[in-house]
Amino acid sequence: MTNISNISSRKISFFIIILIYVIAFLAGFFAFWFLYYSNRNIILSTFIGDVIATLIIWIFGIIFNNSSVYDPYWSVAPIVILAWWITIYNFILKNSFSTIQILFIIAIVLWGVRLTFNWAVRWKGLLHEDWRYKMFREKNPKLWFLTNIIGINLMPTIIVFLALVPVYYGTVNGQQYNFLTFIGFLVCISAVLIQAIADRQMDLFRNNIRMKENHIDVGLWRFSRHPNYFGEVLFWWGIWIMQISVKLSLWFTVVGPILVTLLFVFISIPMMEKYILSKKSSYIIYKRQVSMLIPWFRFKIEEEKEQ
Repeated sequence: MTNISNISSRKISFFIIILIYVIAFLAGFFAFWFLYYSNRNIILSTFIGDVIATLIIWIFGIIFNNSSVYDPYWSVAPIVILAWWITIYNFILKNSFSTIQILFIIAIVLWGVRLTFNWAVRWKGLLHEDWRYKMFREKNPKLWFLTNIIGINLMPTIIVFLALVPVYYGTVNGQQYNFLTFIGFLVCISAVLIQAIADRQMDLFRNNIRMKENHIDVGLWRFSRHPNYFGEVLFWWGIWIMQISVKLSLWFTVVGPILVTLLFVFISIPMMEKYILSKKSSYIIYKRQVSMLIPWFRFKIEEEKEQ
């Protein structure tokens, strides 16, 4: 393992991360071609290439003793995969761009660039590791190997890939489009906007010294305890709606957005709320008053009981 105590510069850390991701995606790229020449299955070959790239990231996380090396993969990989699918379908197989492909590109790029930029602004460098990963390591050191490779690295990769599968089917079947296509696109853009607003409100709250001992309860956060997560879930449902608008018979790809929803509702949100409650006891009142995910009116009955 590499001692990262000397890697204090964010510029050096960013350079290392970029280098790691270039290596990972090159490994995934070569794995794809090796498999594609033997089975001609683009989805399967892409998936295995995606997993191999993830394993490269995981190895570097071990080398630097920091599992947060994986953090930007969630938002970077879909852009790379989409670019690769478009390249294969439009340039190698010599098809023309379709309207739905352009809509997919706009949606995925806006979502991925915004989310990656948000990570980059908040990331403190290789000296910083997500508190959740530290907690997993400290609470169950014997299970850390499995938690790290499966829970932190492979599981998110698999879920995001399944949520991205509708993009592939929409790309290869999307010569036609309809009103529902634009509804799905509007859902995606709205989701990105919700995430951007929620993150901006959170940043302003965190920078307010007077609010240090409180939990956020302003803006979108007054109507949803996790509007940023809501935006993330909503985005992948929008992607699926765009796909079924051109190929309803492939409705079973709904497994992707369902898994994303379950990930946040049953894993990410409970873990985050348990952590917040350990720091700020007043959060329990807010929790009873405000919807967990979908923005909704505050529960006034619960508020009155607290009074």
